[in-house]
Amino acid sequence: MVQLKVIVNKLNKRRAPISDFSDKGNISGVVYKGYLLTSIDEESNALGTWYKDKGGYYYWGGGLSVLSMDHPLEKQLQPIVATPGKAVIPLPHTTPKELPLTRSQCLATAQWMELHFGEQSANAVEGTPFTNELLYAIACQETAIYFYEWTKEHSPDEVLGRCVFDASGDVNGTRKAFPKNTAEFIEHYGKELADMLIAEANATRVWRGYGPKQWVYAGYGLFQYDLQHILTDETFFREKQWYQMEHCLEKVMSELKSKWALHTNDLFGTVKAYNGSGPKAENYANNVLQFLSWIRKG
Repeated sequence: MVQLKVIVNKLNKRRAPISDFSDKGNISGVVYKGYLLTSIDEESNALGTWYKDKGGYYYWGGGLSVLSMDHPLEKQLQPIVATPGKAVIPLPHTTPKELPLTRSQCLATAQWMELHFGEQSANAVEGTPFTNELLYAIACQETAIYFYEWTKEHSPDEVLGRCVFDASGDVNGTRKAFPKNTAEFIEHYGKELADMLIAEANATRVWRGYGPKQWVYAGYGLFQYDLQHILTDETFFREKQWYQMEHCLEKVMSELKSKWALHTNDLFGTVKAYNGSGPKAENYANNVLQFLSWIRKG
């Protein structure tokens, strides 16, 4: 079951999902901002995810926020023991409060990655404690909230190229790592390289329905290789290597292996450290392990 909260001013309560918002024929009522509901099932169509309540009514997921996901049977399960040589996969330490994808979107993302990058992923994790599914779960947390819909209309190569995100340095000034913003990047690397990265960010903004900005973005590729690494790995950014999955896999695996060395036999600690530290990293690890659990079972 999924606990949900209405985040729009009002949301229609329907007898079935619709494929066109102009369809008013099956509206049974309206709920308002702040209304809480429990979903017992979900369906997806071209408009996104629809959640079904206990009374059999459907609500459009775009007007809802996931508060928690209650899986009482999962809480009673012991950790899933992976195949020999692979890490033991624990359940989340706590039930994730907010997830960027629903269960059906998570499984569809994993299927898409397995179809197009399964062999490359298998080669990348060979001889390590990690699995393909972990890589898929990390992508679900990092970028699939954006690229999930893109996979329906664009090729895998196009999707990889457009995985340029994170404008935190310029949009709200919260970034602490180098570069803290576009001005600092230009000061160190010049306007020519900055303009190239800005053009890449703006190409992604078009896909997201936004206008252009003069911002250098900080996250590149399916697993969001951070721009701070340009200090030691300039080639990746200058040559746009995030367009190729083999380079994206090389970076995520290098980071995972370094974190595993510090948290041996602790997949939760490894995934948490992959994101950083503190409560946000804890939430990150819980989300990834929830996605991983779904993918393993699905």
